[in-house]
Amino acid sequence: MKGLFYPGSILSLHRKAARRLVASGNGDAALLYLCLLEGRDAAALKWDSQRLEHARAALVSLQLVGEDTPVAPPPPQKLEDNTPPDYSTQDITQALQGGGSFALLVPAVEKALGKLLSPADLKSLYFIYDYLALPAEVILLLVSFCIEEAGAKHPGRKPTLPQIKREAAKWQKAGATDLDRADEYLHRRQRLNSRGMEILALLGRGDRKPVPKEEAYLDAWSQMGFPDEVLTLAYERTLFHVGEFRWSYMNGILGSWQKQGLYTAQAIQDAEGQRQPKFQKPAPSPAAPQNSANISTDDIDRMIQAAQWAAAQGKEDAHGIQ
Repeated sequence: MKGLFYPGSILSLHRKAARRLVASGNGDAALLYLCLLEGRDAAALKWDSQRLEHARAALVSLQLVGEDTPVAPPPPQKLEDNTPPDYSTQDITQALQGGGSFALLVPAVEKALGKLLSPADLKSLYFIYDYLALPAEVILLLVSFCIEEAGAKHPGRKPTLPQIKREAAKWQKAGATDLDRADEYLHRRQRLNSRGMEILALLGRGDRKPVPKEEAYLDAWSQMGFPDEVLTLAYERTLFHVGEFRWSYMNGILGSWQKQGLYTAQAIQDAEGQRQPKFQKPAPSPAAPQNSANISTDDIDRMIQAAQWAAAQGKEDAHGIQ
C-alpha cells in the first residue's frame, strides 16, 4: 500500500469544497469533482449522459465548478482508416494506476486463465475494455465463455488473449454490451449451435465438430430458418451439379432461395415450374388434309351416295358398249 502514495500522486482538496460535498450528500458529485481535481474528465466513470449531467448540475449549484467547465469526455475521433489505437505501455500503466475497474479486472482475468498476463496480453485486454467499450463484468463473462469453448474443443486448454479479443469483437458487433444483452446473446448462440449440429448431422458430417469456417456457414443457415427438407434438397443439388459436397456452393443455393422468399420444397418447385418454358402444340396447317377421325356422318353419307352414283353410271356405260 505504501507504494501507492509516493510524492507527486497526492491530490489537495480545499476544506470548504470537502464540507460542501459532504453536506450535499451527493456521491456522484463528489466522484466527478475528484476526477476533475485529478485533471481528468468523466470518461473514467463510464456514466451515461443523464447521470453525468445531474452530477455536473450539482457541482454548479455548490459553486465548485462553473457553468462552462468541461466535464464530459470529448467525442471520439474516428481514425482515417478505422485502425484501432496502438496502446503504449504508458497507456496501460496509467489505466492500472487509475484505480478504475480495469485495475480490478486484470487480476480477475489472470485468475481465470491461471497465468500472469504479459504486456501484449494487457494491451489486448485493454483493447477490449477501452476500444470495444465492454464493461468489466461483461469481459469476465466473455472470458468464462471462451474458457468453456476452448475446453470443449481441447480439454485442459485455455484460450489466448488474441482469441478472446476476436470473440469480444463478435460480442460488440452483436450488441452484447451489458450483462442482460450478453446473456441474451449467449442463449441465442446456444440455440443456433444446437441447430447447427442438427444440420451437420443431416449432411452426414455429425461425427465431428465443425471447424470455424464451417461454423460460420452453419450459423448462417440456422438463422435463415430453412426446414430439413429444403436443406436436403440443396445438399442433393450440390452433389448433382458439382459431383461432391462444397459448403460455398450449397450456401449459394440457400442464399438464392432466401432472397426469393422460398422456404419450402413445394414453393421452390412451384417457382422453378413457372420458369420452365411450356410446350405448345402447333396449330394445324390450313392446307393439311383433315384426319378421318374429324369427318362427320353427313360427309360419309355424301361419299357413299357419290360412290353409288358412280357405280350406276359405270353399269350404264357398260351396257351401251355392248
